[in-house]
Amino acid sequence: MIPVIIYDKCQCDPKKCTAKRMMKFGLGKEAKTLGAIPSGSIVLSPFSDRALSPADIRHARKGLVVMDLTWTNIDEFPRLKKVEERALPYLLASNPVNWGKPMELNSAEAVMAALHILGEHEQADTFLGRFNWAPEFMRLNGNLLDDYSKARDGAEVVRIQNEYIRSIVGDSEEESSGEGK
Repeated sequence: MIPVIIYDKCQCDPKKCTAKRMMKFGLGKEAKTLGAIPSGSIVLSPFSDRALSPADIRHARKGLVVMDLTWTNIDEFPRLKKVEERALPYLLASNPVNWGKPMELNSAEAVMAALHILGEHEQADTFLGRFNWAPEFMRLNGNLLDDYSKARDGAEVVRIQNEYIRSIVGDSEEESSGEGK
């Protein structure tokens, strides 16, 4: 079991806040200060140049940290020392606010995806009954998450991501030029 740690900047509507719901349902514990985040843990960061992969499990066992803040305030993302920052690879959001948008996951989607990539499928599945969009998230991203979870390292995750994106872009270019018919 990976300890999930939530640093909540309290920027979203409390009634819709997935960070608060994760804490309410026991899916994560709050770090009230940045200093409470364990040294050596994984912080999910959109600014990291390294992709999360199954090879990160050793650090994740110290803690998987999600920083809950709105995408409009992403420039306020805290940067910490003594932690391992990792970015999530390409995934589609399924939450009502950002449905279908690539890479604009809410905190619960990010944690669920990270747990799946790290091979903690049972722990990730605990989100399915707590968030009504979670089954849709797995429908949209399940095959890709399975592929990411089989990667050796972050470089392989990026390779899988890039191949997937090329397959989408290639198909849409062929259709728009009439070659795919």
